[in-house]
Amino acid sequence: MDERELLQRELARERAARNQAEQLLEQKSLELYHRNCDLEAQMAVRREIEASLRQYGAALASSNAELEQFAYIASHDLQAPLRGITGFSQLLMRRLHAQLGDALDAECREYLQFIDDGANKLRNVIHDLLDFSRAGRGELEPQALVLSELLEQALLELQPVLAARAAEVSHGELPMVQGGAALLRQLLRNLVDNAIKYVARGTIPRIRVEARQQDGLVIVSVQDNGIGIAVEHRVRIFEMFQRLHSEEEYPGTGIGLAICKKIVERHGGRIWVESPAEGGSIFCFALSALPQPLPAV
Repeated sequence: MDERELLQRELARERAARNQAEQLLEQKSLELYHRNCDLEAQMAVRREIEASLRQYGAALASSNAELEQFAYIASHDLQAPLRGITGFSQLLMRRLHAQLGDALDAECREYLQFIDDGANKLRNVIHDLLDFSRAGRGELEPQALVLSELLEQALLELQPVLAARAAEVSHGELPMVQGGAALLRQLLRNLVDNAIKYVARGTIPRIRVEARQQDGLVIVSVQDNGIGIAVEHRVRIFEMFQRLHSEEEYPGTGIGLAICKKIVERHGGRIWVESPAEGGSIFCFALSALPQPLPAV
């Protein structure tokens, strides 16, 4: 085989290889084109979803603002007539006692007591609605706060409740946090009050408050020796007016934990509940840790 024939064969192999490469390139280009079309379609769907989410978020924010405004106005405007109901029912009770004395029959006394109890329950609901609306209103002015001091202030406010149940509250080392003092104090007060309330009668409430730092967060836990919470109710309990027990068993308005959730979310955190194997509940909330100062150079 002469040199010319070898050269022709080499050129043929090169043309075949080039044709194969061009076919492969065309195939890959077509695959890339289809993938790009799929990606553009996915991005279009994603943009539509994001736009829908923004609209939903705006509608939800507007709805929440309207709800807070309604709760504030309604609860504020209800206080005056409620004071009238309470005041006149007490005047009526005193007048009947003065006029009839022991002749006032038991049924009449019971009816008057129903009025007084109903007014007191409504007053508690109004106060909690006001607290709920205030938790989302006004400017939040974060400041460095000593968590142990906030807890001590909350326990001072709960002193009558603590004394009535002979409750024991202890805490570990609590770090500094950043937030609104009044709101975080109310958060701790509500959680400790809730822990005391849901301990079975005849059992001394024992509450332990701990805190740890993890991934730039301060995670605070409030553990009790109460009746515990079933897994299926761990989200529901943070919603407004969601009660797991009758008011006769455990009195309350069903708003306290919703207030806690609003306070924590106002600070950019989250709140949840755990049920340890040994019983009781552990309410936890996570807040941003206080920024650490840079080391001196």
